[in-house]
Amino acid sequence: MRLTIKVVIFLFSVGAQAAGPQIDEPEGLLQRIRTKTVAQLSQLLNYTCHQVVDRWARTARSGSLNYQDQVEFEVAFIGNKELFGRPGEARIGEDSVSNIVRTGAIGNGAFGSGAYAIFFGEEAEFTYIGQSEKYRQMTFRYDFKVPQKKSHFLLKRNSTQGFVAYEGSFWVNAETLDLVRLELRADQIPPHLGVRFATESMHYTKMRIRDTEFLLPLDSEMAAEDELGTYSRNMIHLERCREFTGQSVVIFGGVVEGGSADRQDPNP
Repeated sequence: MRLTIKVVIFLFSVGAQAAGPQIDEPEGLLQRIRTKTVAQLSQLLNYTCHQVVDRWARTARSGSLNYQDQVEFEVAFIGNKELFGRPGEARIGEDSVSNIVRTGAIGNGAFGSGAYAIFFGEEAEFTYIGQSEKYRQMTFRYDFKVPQKKSHFLLKRNSTQGFVAYEGSFWVNAETLDLVRLELRADQIPPHLGVRFATESMHYTKMRIRDTEFLLPLDSEMAAEDELGTYSRNMIHLERCREFTGQSVVIFGGVVEGGSADRQDPNP
């Protein structure tokens, strides 16, 4: 099974809106957020990061979450999709992370394509929720939904796969409108896929590479459970982010319409 997952966290609602920053009308605010986020994601086009994934799993019988292993690879965001390379190799050209990590729970979308699909495309329907405190900062929260007929959220389990509807939430800093947290979860998963749930969450942090400051999901979490009760959790960390050099050759693959990455569910 292979999948990309996003976890839900609780937020603390603050009191009177007057105590927080003044905001635009929700539609106008949303447009500003989307414009800024897409501009920030476009900065990733000349950079690559080393991605480290620590994987845990729990079977229905064991009842305890056990550490499985750690996998590593290079990731780049090219042509609104993610491309992958093996650690230490100069070429980054695999369009599916499962070509590098062939067993266990794995997924893509955490580096850039997951956010790009939501903020750049027209598939999502957004609802303004309000202000809240997140990570010790005042934020604006929006929820969103993407119906199955417009979705590029692909769940795979063994030889079975299918596009599913998904929903989620995002929080942005109320002063800067920088993305703080993004959560996604598969919705109305068809029974034939054999997946009970699939979620992913990303915590965004400012990072400086040479003279440029980037907004990156340095830490992400993916989780899923199949119909047999096998639960998988991946903790994802980006490190050693750098600009492409003469030794970092990116092979351009075909562009995926809508810009979303495959989400893949865990192999039982």
